[in-house]
Parts: sequence; structure tokens; C-alpha cells
Amino acid sequence: MRMFRRNRTTGTTIIELIFAVGLFVLLSTSLYQILRMVRTSFTHSRNKLDILQTTRIIMSGIRNELRNAHDKPVVYEDILQIPLSPTETVLYHFDPTTRRLARDKKGALSEPNPHPSQMRPFLFSDGQILNFEYDSSYRDSNAFVESELALNSKVWFKVSMKILYTEKFDRLPEDEKAKIIANPDEDPRVKSFFMMITPRKVNWLLQATQ
Repeated sequence: MRMFRRNRTTGTTIIELIFAVGLFVLLSTSLYQILRMVRTSFTHSRNKLDILQTTRIIMSGIRNELRNAHDKPVVYEDILQIPLSPTETVLYHFDPTTRRLARDKKGALSEPNPHPSQMRPFLFSDGQILNFEYDSSYRDSNAFVESELALNSKVWFKVSMKILYTEKFDRLPEDEKAKIIANPDEDPRVKSFFMMITPRKVNWLLQATQ
């Protein structure tokens, strides 16, 4: 009598194949989510660093120019004018429509200002600066008295900026742009920076108190 043996073949069943494919898809999805989170976090950190560095450059430059001003800074035609010497004046202009801050120079303070379109803007994305304001203790008599009573200092010049801190403004959806512009103080991504400067030069002080 001849005995027949059933040959056993090894291989994957359809259930094992489905399980392997499902496991691969699950791992791939999890890895993609992790990589996406890392990339998003890195992008936000890089944006914050770029914006912070540019803000520091702007504020540091204005601070040094105000402290070393030859005469008291003045605002004329919406342009902040800081006279560094009798023949050199630094100019700053903020366009509230495009939200671009520009800087330029001219000769004496009495010379005419260049047109804002001719001034060189800072390397901020369009709209990144939401607001740029300045104030002084000598803008009028009431401000002078308030400064004397509250700060015990007769002369100061204040510069403040509101910046979209975590993201690039030009990359946001239009509805988010409109919301931030309408109510910047209510958005946690908007940060305020300000500084109050007192003069070093004696004539700065004397001119401001006159």
C-alpha cells in the first residue's frame, strides 16, 4: 500500500497580510504626525527668533539714536526725526495701511523730508508690525506736568510697537489677518514692545524743557 503525505507549504495567509498592512499604515501615520508636529514647532521657533531679532535691531537702533540725539526729536508729517548732529538727522515713518516701518536719513533738521515711498523699509514681512507709536513728555504742557508728577522726570521719549510674534503675517488666511488687524490686543500671538528714553545730551534736555 502506498502512503501519500500531504505537502505542507509555508506562506502568509490573507489575514496576516491585512494585519501587516494595517500595522504599517498605523506606524506610518503616527510617524507622519510626529514629524509634522516637530516641523510646526521648528517653524514657530524660527519665526519667533527672526521676528525677535528684527525687533531688537529696530528698538536698539532707535534707543541709541534717541539717547545720543543732538537736539530734541520731533514728529513732522508723521515722520519721527532724530537729529544726531547739526548736519545729520535720522527719520522713521510707519505706514498704517501697509504696516511697514521705514528708515532714512537727511541733513539738517530744517531740510525737507523725503517722501515716505523713498524711505527704506525694514526687512519685516508686510503687515508684521501692527502698530508703531511714539510719545514724549514735551508734546504739550499737560504731558509735561503728568510726567513730572508720575515719573519724577521732565524729559522722556517713548516708542512702542505691536508685533505679530509667532507667525508670518503674509502666510495667514485672510480671515485671520482681518481679525488680528481689527483686535490686535485680543490675540495672544501679538506682543507689545516699548521703551522710554531719557536724553544724554544737555541741549536735548534744554530744548525739551523750553
